[in-house]
Amino acid sequence: MALLVALVGVLYWWWPGIVGAGDPASEPSVLVVGNGDLKEAQTVVSRRLVEEGLTVAWVDAPASWCDVSAMLDQTEIQPILGVVISLDAPISFESCDVSPELAAQKIKESIEGLNVNHSVVVTGLTEVADPVVNALVEIGQVVVDPSSLLAGVDERVDCLWWDDCVPDENGIGYVVVRDDEGLTVAGQQRVARMIVAKVL
Repeated sequence: MALLVALVGVLYWWWPGIVGAGDPASEPSVLVVGNGDLKEAQTVVSRRLVEEGLTVAWVDAPASWCDVSAMLDQTEIQPILGVVISLDAPISFESCDVSPELAAQKIKESIEGLNVNHSVVVTGLTEVADPVVNALVEIGQVVVDPSSLLAGVDERVDCLWWDDCVPDENGIGYVVVRDDEGLTVAGQQRVARMIVAKVL
């Protein structure tokens, strides 16, 4: 039995190589540029991508949307399928010294320079509206907003089919997706599944 478990574990992490995904160091299937809650969810998001046979590389996002374009232009990592970007509001736009529309246009152009099939910007991880994300939506950028699946700190929400539910006093399952430290594993799973659905 132990041998079978070990074999499954090895196969899980070899799966991207078996299906021909790119080298995670230089040509991953997906490049994730993130900070804040998305960075905290790195392990969970990476596992979901690997389960789909994809390799993934992570780069810490700059604090400001104004610095994202230069970072994408200068990175040596060349994703072959998609790029995922998420910055922590409100500092992401408050520290930007150009208009949201100009910042969004530069980011869109840099994403197009990567020649990937899919690019998504993740928003809604905080309650603060991000004007740069709104401007990206206006120019056609795909945005993932998992806020409808999330909730406030220690708030109970109904289970989804993949959740590891906790029964309440009436035997009805629930999960808590956010606590004092940020997104719980349940919350991170919801974000990860929405990202993967858009990247594939």
